[in-house]
Amino acid sequence: MNILIIDDHPLFIDGISQLLKQLAEKVVLHSATSAICALEQLSSGIDFDIVILDLNMPNIDGLSLLQRFHADDLCIPVIIVSSEEQVGLIQQALNWGAMGFIPKSFTTEQILNGVKTVLEGEIYIPSNIQQLLSRQVARDAATHTQSAINKSGLSHKQFEILVLLAKGFSNKKIATILHRTEHTVKSHIAAIFNVLGAENRTECVTIAKKRGLVD
Repeated sequence: MNILIIDDHPLFIDGISQLLKQLAEKVVLHSATSAICALEQLSSGIDFDIVILDLNMPNIDGLSLLQRFHADDLCIPVIIVSSEEQVGLIQQALNWGAMGFIPKSFTTEQILNGVKTVLEGEIYIPSNIQQLLSRQVARDAATHTQSAINKSGLSHKQFEILVLLAKGFSNKKIATILHRTEHTVKSHIAAIFNVLGAENRTECVTIAKKRGLVD
């Protein structure tokens, strides 16, 4: 298993490296203290299984790196492990493809659990962060007048999901953020398509933007 740790603090890299060695018998750890070094390693031909990324990086920050990964179609799971807990930044990181967020204040067991969850193909977001993201979605929905929502023919729950659809979230991420099952989210999305007369997600968001329902 190859893991790339991107963080500008060597002490943190040393600490989490010792922790990540517990994931498997053969774990090869690579590190980068700058975005340039990270991009060089990612283009080196090494088959990385996961990337651990800090948001607060010098010159090119973690969020900009995520955008670069997205543009390059990087097919490697990325987990944000950071002391930064601003919900807006976390949401942007998820928008740009991060598969998880782990606060640096977490215990050894919590960090390992988060990394294992992402390695198993799931999204990992701590419950307190999920709650903050849910509140942010509610605030986004509240910026639209109730009359506009009513005119759209959508329920409040459907409108919350529409807001997340417009942000590019997958069904799994929407389910995680809103504390619902994927099946429930899929049912709501089908209803949204029906109400807006859309056949797919792209058309749905386009129609919603034209009607002024989402930004």
